[in-house]
Amino acid sequence: MRKNFITKAICSFPVILIIGYFVPAIAVILALFRYVVYGKTHFYRTPIVLLVAGLLLLLPRGLELAMANFNFNLGIPYWSEIITHPLYPKFTDYGKFLAIFAIILLVVTYVLRNFIEGLSNKFSQLMNGYYQDRAKRDDEIEKEVKLESKIKEIEAEQKTPHAVKCPHCGKTNHITGTTGRCKACRSAIEYRAKK
Repeated sequence: MRKNFITKAICSFPVILIIGYFVPAIAVILALFRYVVYGKTHFYRTPIVLLVAGLLLLLPRGLELAMANFNFNLGIPYWSEIITHPLYPKFTDYGKFLAIFAIILLVVTYVLRNFIEGLSNKFSQLMNGYYQDRAKRDDEIEKEVKLESKIKEIEAEQKTPHAVKCPHCGKTNHITGTTGRCKACRSAIEYRAKK
């Protein structure tokens, strides 16, 4: 979206400043749109540029007040024409609007950015804690499953009949578990697993 020519043209500072002089509401919308489009890379650039433009428009008014209060003359050519021009009050009003809007945008930007970062940090901490708890629980379940399967293996091994040859009479007997009795001579026999 940033590489689109129309978006670049609409979001440019000259367009925002010129439209803002005639229709301030649209300038606010365009400044917010610029903020959305270029917010990640130039977070504070939009309010700072608007603030500088507003202060530059208020500079003649500030110089006029300073010269009136301190009784000095800077010798700026065409100064009286600038101050007495019929558009001059409109420019000072526009400068005030830009400065106030830029300060509000700067404060809201700072507050929202810190709020969103704080919220993001809290959320990531909660998610990390959840994933760590989940991993611990999964490890415990895996250990329990392995233990149960080992127990079942041992039980199954004990219940499985094994062919054991009696050392006394030589008869082959089928016993479950590890010990049993020969069916022919009734002597004790033992199953030994092969290792």
